[in-house]
Amino acid sequence: MTVEVTPEEVDELYQKLVEDTGAGGYHINPDMSNTMPLVEGLLTNAKRYGYRLCPCRLTGGSREADLDIICPCDYRDADLDEYDTCF
Repeated sequence: MTVEVTPEEVDELYQKLVEDTGAGGYHINPDMSNTMPLVEGLLTNAKRYGYRLCPCRLTGGSREADLDIICPCDYRDADLDEYDTCF
């Protein structure tokens, strides 16, 4: 199943993520070559599955199976502690 996302959708979600992460005391990776493909992956997965499945994780096949990997995923803080970034 091919899913298309527009640059405008990517920019819109990026701005929302910047606001949401800032409000939560987090920040978005300033490396746009890393960040923008992830934002696009979140949009693609939202269109494909109906929720923002983390693009660095594989789906379990259902929303119930994927609850731990819906962005922000349950692994975010552990990844931040270990790698200073998620993904």
